[in-house]
Amino acid sequence: MSVPVVVLATVDPVVRDLSQFSLVSDLPETGVLRHDLDPAAGTLRRVVSDGGGGLDGDGVIDDHTMPLAHTCLGCAIREDLLPSLAGMAASGRWQRVLVVLPVAAELVPVVSALDDPQTAADLDVTLLASVAAGDADQVRQDLMGDDLLADRGLALALDDRRSVGEALAAQVEYADLVLASGTDPVGLTLLDHLRGVRSTRSDLFTTRAGQVFLPRHDARMAAARVDPRLVVPADAADTSGAEANGVWTIDLHTRRPLHPERFRDQMEALVGHETRSRGRFQLATRPRTVGVWDGVGGQLSIGDAGGWEHCSPSTRMVFTGHGDGGADTREQLRRAFAVMALDDREMSRGPAYWRSVDDGLDPWLGDRDLVDDRS
Repeated sequence: MSVPVVVLATVDPVVRDLSQFSLVSDLPETGVLRHDLDPAAGTLRRVVSDGGGGLDGDGVIDDHTMPLAHTCLGCAIREDLLPSLAGMAASGRWQRVLVVLPVAAELVPVVSALDDPQTAADLDVTLLASVAAGDADQVRQDLMGDDLLADRGLALALDDRRSVGEALAAQVEYADLVLASGTDPVGLTLLDHLRGVRSTRSDLFTTRAGQVFLPRHDARMAAARVDPRLVVPADAADTSGAEANGVWTIDLHTRRPLHPERFRDQMEALVGHETRSRGRFQLATRPRTVGVWDGVGGQLSIGDAGGWEHCSPSTRMVFTGHGDGGADTREQLRRAFAVMALDDREMSRGPAYWRSVDDGLDPWLGDRDLVDDRS
């Protein structure tokens, strides 16, 4: 019988320790596989322990530090994590395993690997759930603040320039289960507005470990949560813009392609607020390209997510925000979004005209000529 596995991610070292202890303390025969990265030293540390062991040295079975063989940290973690997990499953020592990722690490690389049926069969494990743990009392500052991971000593590489909010959002939006410590209603509401479709939120300290080690992971649903073609608001979000504890979400969409110049001009207006925004966009100059929109606070990342496949081309962006002037901010976002779409006259120019226009976005979206034959 395969060994059940839960994967845990956080952006806070203290929350990680508390979560690890809470999730295994009342479940005997639970193993913990924990990794830490030291980018300055170029090392990866692996600790295998029984139950809550590894926090103070008790219960440690294996503690090994090795040089990083990869500049891709996700690859380095998986290349040690997967064989280590196989060894734990084969040992027969543990009935279940909690995989604890390095602070600020994304869930997607490890969970995607365990989602592969052949990989899971080879390791003799079954992924039950991906879990993100956060402190509700800190969520607003973490999500909307300007701190980079490097500012807190949490960067996973010397060139890791992600913000704390970017790392937190990536974990919460992908996880099957969000565990929250703290009681701040703003933080709890933000978590509910960000977490993925068909995910759940529970209190870290009142949730028993047995409730976490239940089958709740669906590979297709997990993939859909981070696919920009399928972006939707969270189940808990009221997209009318109504506020709950000062938190709001609006869902903006259009089937009209965007004007490239106005798209560039409106970027600042769309990210210059206390908001988390994510979604997709279609430019008139790149009709076959799914543009990725990923904004946290004052930071924005755009990229190329490939072709539209079986989805209808469109632009859809979901904004979640908090702060003074909420109604004004929502109206500003709606106006800026509306300005970007082609008007009737521009639509009538046809695809041939827009193919001749240089949109100036090659540095972010790649050479347009290389992707023009996408279906």
